[in-house]
Amino acid sequence: MSDTIIFSQERVPIFQNKVYNSREEAKRAAIGDIELVQCPVTGLVYNRKYIPELLIYDKNYQNEQACSRAFQRHLDNVLDIILRNVSLHERGIEIGCGKGYFLELLQAAGAKVMGYDPTYEGSNPRVIKKYFTHDTVAGSPDYLILRHVLEHIPDPWVFLEQLKHICKKGTKIYIEVPCFKWILQHNSFYDIFYEHINYFTIDVLSGAFSRIIDSDKFFGGQYFYIVADLSSYNKPSNYKGDNFDKLEIDVLLKSLVAKKISGIDNNFVWGAGAKGITFTNILMQRGITVKTIIDINPAKQNKFAALTGVSIVAPDLIMNQLNAADIFIMNPLYVEEIAEMISGVKSNLIAVS
Repeated sequence: MSDTIIFSQERVPIFQNKVYNSREEAKRAAIGDIELVQCPVTGLVYNRKYIPELLIYDKNYQNEQACSRAFQRHLDNVLDIILRNVSLHERGIEIGCGKGYFLELLQAAGAKVMGYDPTYEGSNPRVIKKYFTHDTVAGSPDYLILRHVLEHIPDPWVFLEQLKHICKKGTKIYIEVPCFKWILQHNSFYDIFYEHINYFTIDVLSGAFSRIIDSDKFFGGQYFYIVADLSSYNKPSNYKGDNFDKLEIDVLLKSLVAKKISGIDNNFVWGAGAKGITFTNILMQRGITVKTIIDINPAKQNKFAALTGVSIVAPDLIMNQLNAADIFIMNPLYVEEIAEMISGVKSNLIAVS
């Protein structure tokens, strides 16, 4: 482990994608600390203050982003990548399929795929509402899909080793995770969450497989993926890549606040996902009030954000308050569609990037 603390933040909500039914309940949300360091052997960056027992995922966990057109385009891209690397007659498993949106895209395309996730709320018989474990597999799959799962696993190298042992030789694995180099390059402190114990770069993850079939960055460089032969996995042991320095949280924050046109308390955040909840907490810790978080996901509307207790509302219910207001948009890829949704309202849109 390196002695350099890349990023630290105390008293953050352990769930950024969990919404609450009342402001009081939200303010009582469980908290934890973040202290990111880098392993010199594998190159992996991880939170050494992470306590896995604190996280219990249930139906109140809402991380579906598919309400956004921009994210739907991203999922279409993911679908194309997977389908060019596997055959429709092959049998696949999506580990951590969430609410099942992407799984059903695969099924609609003709893929023979099933999913595992304890937060699933639908009625698809091909989804098992529990965690994926080595003893849950009936037969050996031809491919596995891990979309934004590996960053949540306390020991990702052991997990990948377990997957290797329960799968047959030649099983393919698709892994998609946030790109830590993008976070550093953009000083994106709002992309560091308690839920994410691990922070990968493409060279660190690719170094775990001797046979990479496909890999690239996408979604504006915020994510990357690899498709690999799972049987070629071995824990990295000779990292020679970048060693990361401290992330300065106030560099970007000061530049964003400087773009405001309204008073200190006329601020809105667009996006009640992990980025938005994290950003809202940090703003309010620094005395910058967030009136409301706006989100197009019905499952999050009329709920409250962890720790701050800020309300989450639908765009159409808040339009009359947005004139001359500052709206922090949590992902620059969504600016165009948000501008269309509030056309005619003279707001100051600040892309957080």
